Amino acid sequence: MQIVAPIVDQRQIRRGSCDLDVADARSAPREENYGSTWLPSLDKSSPTAIELCSGMGAIGLGLRSLGFQIVHAYDSWDEAVAIYNHNASEPAAVECDLLTEKGLQRVTKDCRRLGGVDLLAAGPPCKGFSQIRNGHHHKAQASQHNRLLAVMPDYVSALRPRLVLIENVPDLMRHRRGKTLKDLLVRLKAPGPRDLRYRVEYDVFDAALYGTPQARRRLLIFCVRLETGKEKETLPEPGPNLAPLYSAIRHGRKICQEVEPYRRVLADPHDLTMTQAQQALSDIPVLGPGEPEKPRPYATSPQSAFQQLMRERAPKCLSNTQTPVVRHQTVLRLQEIPPGGCARDIPAHLLNGLSRRFGSAYRRLHPGAPSTALSTKYDCIYHYAGDRSLSVREYARIQGLPDFVTFPKTLTCRRNAYEMIGNSVPPLLIRAILGKALRNHDH
Repeated sequence: MQIVAPIVDQRQIRRGSCDLDVADARSAPREENYGSTWLPSLDKSSPTAIELCSGMGAIGLGLRSLGFQIVHAYDSWDEAVAIYNHNASEPAAVECDLLTEKGLQRVTKDCRRLGGVDLLAAGPPCKGFSQIRNGHHHKAQASQHNRLLAVMPDYVSALRPRLVLIENVPDLMRHRRGKTLKDLLVRLKAPGPRDLRYRVEYDVFDAALYGTPQARRRLLIFCVRLETGKEKETLPEPGPNLAPLYSAIRHGRKICQEVEPYRRVLADPHDLTMTQAQQALSDIPVLGPGEPEKPRPYATSPQSAFQQLMRERAPKCLSNTQTPVVRHQTVLRLQEIPPGGCARDIPAHLLNGLSRRFGSAYRRLHPGAPSTALSTKYDCIYHYAGDRSLSVREYARIQGLPDFVTFPKTLTCRRNAYEMIGNSVPPLLIRAILGKALRNHDH
């Protein structure tokens, strides 16, 4: 199996914020240089991949950059399918209800002619497990989202892929006191026929440690089909919990010595291992609230390795730069919030009933730190230099989506574009973790 892109070689530091082994933290990980990233040339020998719950195609971007040929992709949201195909070099996505027997039959029939599937990748909805509540989590809908994860072993049984990669939120490990995840793992180990067995492992990874300008922790489940008993593909060790580092930067607190090497990596614009918000956005024009959509030139030449990566294959002018309208009262509140701050910084006379109890409200980016985790709502984060929330283009940048990925208004409304991005998986995370797992096999 050919792996095209070099991957981050992370050094493990024991999780636990400042409770770290100083000897292990003498040097922070360095990112190897990326070549032509997003669409390397493929041929008939390229490994094949199938996507389930593919959304707008973020996982596919990561797979494609590793040299996988995405043969088929399936999702039930028609607008997400349209965006997937709009941005793909070869349209592969179709609308399909994976919860139905008809959906299973279709996927099985489509893949029957392939003569084998190298990888089955899936990003089932996480709303049924996530602690984030956006008003869409009534029991019926949450149950449906949970069912999509539960049927994944049925597709593994039908397709018999050599590898399986499933992404979800870390809260899945606590759902039903761990029973949901435990049951899923048991079924993945033996998904159907007696001769079909998988080695299954999982861990939680922070996308910010793999180039994404966002502290976004994700659970990855990785399965390897057992054939000879010598299969070596395995997940890499997760990096340290750097939440205290991000918090210290945002709030101007002292940074403990053990994580200082990571602060230096984060501050280095030429290192792709970690990316600050400013390193992600500074070449995009800083606009006021309520600016209309129109093609806009970049504000500067690339100012960081991340910007260079995001601008590969991009047109000369940016699209999706329209900025959301902001109420006057919101502007007054934002003017009181420093970079890295939140609702707790708003003075009492501007609250007007707004609660300051929750640090998740009115979050403003800090230019020197990764963003907090994006949700599906456009106002979950505000710009560090402007009194407004982010444009779709800026939102995509924070998720690590390259600039050639666009969201034409003929295919989707702006609100749905934010939701697609917020529901997606950072492609740099997929690229790094899966690439490292496959390199373990090669070595």
